[in-house]
Amino acid sequence: MVTIEQVNEWARLSCPKWNKNKLSRRHYRAKYRNAAKEYWESPEGQRITEFYKYDGYLGTGTNTYPWPYREPDFANWAEDGSDDGYNLISDQSGCVIKYATSYCAWKIFEATGTWPQKTSSERLDAKRWLQFLAEAGYAKVVNHPTNNHHYVGINPDEGEWGIVVWFECDDIFTLKPNILVSSYINKKYQIWYANSDDYT
Repeated sequence: MVTIEQVNEWARLSCPKWNKNKLSRRHYRAKYRNAAKEYWESPEGQRITEFYKYDGYLGTGTNTYPWPYREPDFANWAEDGSDDGYNLISDQSGCVIKYATSYCAWKIFEATGTWPQKTSSERLDAKRWLQFLAEAGYAKVVNHPTNNHHYVGINPDEGEWGIVVWFECDDIFTLKPNILVSSYINKKYQIWYANSDDYT
């Protein structure tokens, strides 16, 4: 398997800040994403994913955000989102890694096997996620989470960019589900439990 140092170098060369050749950037983006995919599909990646599944739905509270995105040493350079120095690394849905949007896009992929895709060229800030999810085919809005289902929660008024969180209602032993809420906040995995009455 490739090392985090190799993947970092490929990620770095996929950024306009360090590589002005658009075709070359695409090549290196494909390299680091293929390395990640190879890991997810490897026996080790599958072992980790399967270990935290229970009857087909996730809910152990363990961070399954994939390698290398969850690694503190991956793309740990100072971020620059300016046109002439853009060096942000995005996932397969176009969301910047280590943010709540990328984490929730991964959870959608994990649950469905498909990355949500945007149809516009606008940034994928959390405050735009209601529109983004509708574009990706997830238009249903619910008021009461139910057992054995997954949801994305959106608070467009949280901070400058809004926040999205992942809800898992997986307590099959009670009629009123406890909700496992997870997200990436300040580039760190965050998790807490809430009762469904808190989200009605």
